[in-house]
Amino acid sequence: MKSTFALFAIAGISLLRVASANSICTTESLANYILLGSAGCTIGSDTFASFAIVTPGSTGATAIAPSAVTVAPSGGTTDPTLTFSTNLTASDGQLLEALFNYTVAGASFTSDTLTLSPATEAVDGAVTDIQNYCFGGNFGPDGVDGCAGTNGALLGLDGAQNTDSTTIPGVTSLGITDDFEIDGGPPMDPGSGATAGTFIDQFTANANASPTPEPGALLLTALGLSLAALREIRRKNHA
Repeated sequence: MKSTFALFAIAGISLLRVASANSICTTESLANYILLGSAGCTIGSDTFASFAIVTPGSTGATAIAPSAVTVAPSGGTTDPTLTFSTNLTASDGQLLEALFNYTVAGASFTSDTLTLSPATEAVDGAVTDIQNYCFGGNFGPDGVDGCAGTNGALLGLDGAQNTDSTTIPGVTSLGITDDFEIDGGPPMDPGSGATAGTFIDQFTANANASPTPEPGALLLTALGLSLAALREIRRKNHA
């Protein structure tokens, strides 16, 4: 009987480990999100994972360190949102770039929206974000090619087009690449520069779809099964 109990205990622990494999997304640096790897984290029942820096970037650009980008999650299963922010200034002749990709999976997604918050620009300075999307698949290492699903791009251009969006044909997995640039303008352009900034990736999902159970629900289910098994063993021992 002890061996039976041990088997149930091992099974319970295994279920708990599986249930808690995905942590809830919290406000962290992009560097910490990269460390999450393929396990990722969750907003509601949606999993954001596989954050990675894409190389090489734009010619002449200086890569923004992942530790200098803050990622703030919000929303829930039907409106998961990631807000990316940094506070860097590019002077004339400087081009700063954060180029990275990630995946999101879970609910049946129906739209993808990119929003670029107003930035500070002078003379020929500019702040942009281009989001490449792959609906129903993922990009390769370059963040552009390799999409086996439907692919395209959204554009955020500060002051001219701060918001762009597209509909999604109800797929449950997306590959996303963001190319965020702070362009200080041409060299030797007195007074030119740009300071930024924030951009937001927001996804909308079908509220009537049956989402994957949240990690918390899985955790409670696993714990409940283990306790039920333990009670049954004890009942038989005292019978």
